[in-house]
Amino acid sequence: MNEENVKLEKIKKSCRFGKKVATILCIIAIVGCVCSMVAGIALLVNSERFEPEFVKYVDEGKIDTSNGIGKVSGISIQGINVNDWKSDIPALQKALTERPYTTVYGIYCIIVSLSVAVCSVMIKLLSSVFELIEKEDTPFTDAVIKRVTVVMIVISGFLLLTAGAAFGILGGLVTWVVHTVMDYGKTLQIQSDETL
Repeated sequence: MNEENVKLEKIKKSCRFGKKVATILCIIAIVGCVCSMVAGIALLVNSERFEPEFVKYVDEGKIDTSNGIGKVSGISIQGINVNDWKSDIPALQKALTERPYTTVYGIYCIIVSLSVAVCSVMIKLLSSVFELIEKEDTPFTDAVIKRVTVVMIVISGFLLLTAGAAFGILGGLVTWVVHTVMDYGKTLQIQSDETL
């Protein structure tokens, strides 16, 4: 077995491992998404039952909402103050007035579940890249280059929308560099195949 085949086998082995890890992370993300969605819906549907408990724990100081959505024994979620939520929709405003904790926490859980769902899709896209590289004879085929580029563009866009412009721009630069490196690798692969 020549050096090229050894390196190709290492690439396929690392892609097999990457695909397994991505699949496990995707399953964990899907479970987290479902749990968060169920919790959010349960809070909204059973608000009459849960609201008095929240009020009691806030009054006792077990839940501190002064700096955000809540802080409970070492877990702190910052950025949303329950009292700051307002709505132009009368039914939602009524829920925010009568049952602020369950309404805000329920909506927050649903938003978190949607974010985790997007993350699980991203992980699945990444897994598809590993799977394609593993199936191809070389990682420098047009299909692999196209898939890697598309996935990296999607991830860069996600970073732009969630982490900010700096991370989105950095992701775009990394995408461009990886694309040009893979395109160069494709050219070398073609030259190598022609000499054989």
